[in-house]
Amino acid sequence: MSGRWALLAPLLAAPAVVMAEPWTCEMTVQCENVDCVAIADTYDLIAADHEGQLFLTSPAGTRPVTRLSPQGTLPAAYAGAGPHAVGELLTITQDGQAMHTTHGFDGPARIRTIYGICTGL
Repeated sequence: MSGRWALLAPLLAAPAVVMAEPWTCEMTVQCENVDCVAIADTYDLIAADHEGQLFLTSPAGTRPVTRLSPQGTLPAAYAGAGPHAVGELLTITQDGQAMHTTHGFDGPARIRTIYGICTGL
């Protein structure tokens, strides 16, 4: 197995997941264009206020997100916007695999995708 596929192989053994927030995600692979590297980042998605607003916490900070898919269903998709003109999308599949994509638009267009495994808290 080479390069990107070797890094993604651990994702194939994903644990069973719950279908709603809160989530904790162990992100293990980061790809920009065709270059992928191993990482060890934790992302958490929680309802952190009395109104049920969802927040995504990552190494870049904490920001509000909106659930795009119906509550209690998988795949679950969440969208938000961070500082520095960055849009983001987090998708969690039925088997807990996670894909977090950021789209930068404050200069030359750029996309970064991070892969990992999410479990319910």
